[in-house]
Amino acid sequence: MLPLTDLPPITPHTAGGEVPLADQASLVLRAGRMGTVLPHMGWVLRFPTRISVEELTAEAERLAASPYALGRRVQPRRVPGGRRRWVATPVPPPVRLAPRPVDSDALAGWLDGELPTPLDPEHGHGWLVTAAHTTDGGTVVLVIVHHLYGIAPGVLEAAYGDGSVDPRDGTVGLTFQAHERYELRQELRSVVERLVLGVRGAGRMTGDALRAAASRDSAAKAPVTDPPPIPNPRGRDRTRRSPGPARSGVIAEFSAEEWDTRAAELGGTGNTLLAAIAANMVRRGRVGRGGDVDRPVRLVLPIDLGADAVGERRDGALGVRPNMVTASLVLPGGPPQYGDLTVTRRWMKAAFVADAATAPPVRGFNDAARLLPEALAIRFAERAALSFDACASNPGAMPAGVRRLGRHTATSAATMGWPIALDLIAALSRGPDSVGITVVGDPSRLGPGADVRGWLGDELRGWGLRGGRW
Repeated sequence: MLPLTDLPPITPHTAGGEVPLADQASLVLRAGRMGTVLPHMGWVLRFPTRISVEELTAEAERLAASPYALGRRVQPRRVPGGRRRWVATPVPPPVRLAPRPVDSDALAGWLDGELPTPLDPEHGHGWLVTAAHTTDGGTVVLVIVHHLYGIAPGVLEAAYGDGSVDPRDGTVGLTFQAHERYELRQELRSVVERLVLGVRGAGRMTGDALRAAASRDSAAKAPVTDPPPIPNPRGRDRTRRSPGPARSGVIAEFSAEEWDTRAAELGGTGNTLLAAIAANMVRRGRVGRGGDVDRPVRLVLPIDLGADAVGERRDGALGVRPNMVTASLVLPGGPPQYGDLTVTRRWMKAAFVADAATAPPVRGFNDAARLLPEALAIRFAERAALSFDACASNPGAMPAGVRRLGRHTATSAATMGWPIALDLIAALSRGPDSVGITVVGDPSRLGPGADVRGWLGDELRGWGLRGGRW
């Protein structure tokens, strides 16, 4: 086996150790077993060199060396309603290597074949390292991870970071202690705690609802824009098909200077341009399936604001980044639109301010939901997700170590997300001098003629970007 001395540092594995899952985490696990839901995330790397299966296996073992990265799996609950538990497990799943090298056209087919891979960290594997050699002598590596392991910034920092960020942030949230067990008595106690929290939450829902309404009122008064933001569309887009098992993805890369300069020339930022591309791809899907083209497009935006920050770090921000927020942005319907992004930027900033104003969680509802059967709670969440068309995600800069795999250095790296009850997810990743854009779509939801790869190429040309697709 290859030595790991040249790989990025990682928190050493703690022998044994168990920690409980949060109740909400069990919902994510259950969601992945219902229908065609794939609650996954991942990252894709392109290397100019040939990487052997032994080297890929060594990398998988490195990722499994820490329970804060990917070295853990779920053990089932022992009593109905009890909490499942994470168990530190430094054994990776087998790596998967395509049987023959692929050219640029076959690479797209290989990626689309890997994206629908099901994961289950309780009954199977919760993550996977898969790769394909390319006909030009290089290697593409895709790491697929169940969202139960955390959010992308947290998992990437734990797996590839320099140690400056607590590896528990954005991942497991708890500390693994050597040989510590989550005992049956603790699981029984968790059932009681869940019932108590649920009953208390039900009693607080009225008060929480009133406070949430007041927060919405104050948020609505704070961001004043001209023109005013578009209201949320009513009802659902009935022309959207049911989710299917397939996923289709595409990756493009630019120099950071080109991306940021072009966004600024259009009066926007990198985040604004990402949202505009995602909205246009939703519009293309509607045109293709004969949907309600004039219906406004609603995006969910989990964004690391970075230089676009609208204020100081706010308490309770989700994840490992200081400026991570999730907001809702509504853009006009119609055919794909290009040009000035000034108004879109104004609306996006107002959306982030409104999000900050409503950041405290409505614990009454969240706790009361603990009393619901998991399948029913998931259905409620899915119905809420149906009010959005797509997601535009910017998890922030990737750790520099993500580009290293033993003696190999990647020339490209990008994060990816899998849509859940959405048409697609567009994600932006930053490297030292580059920007990567990935789009993963659900062809069944997008409708007949869905061509995520072709659509992104059209978008790059429409926005005057010279970066190339993989």
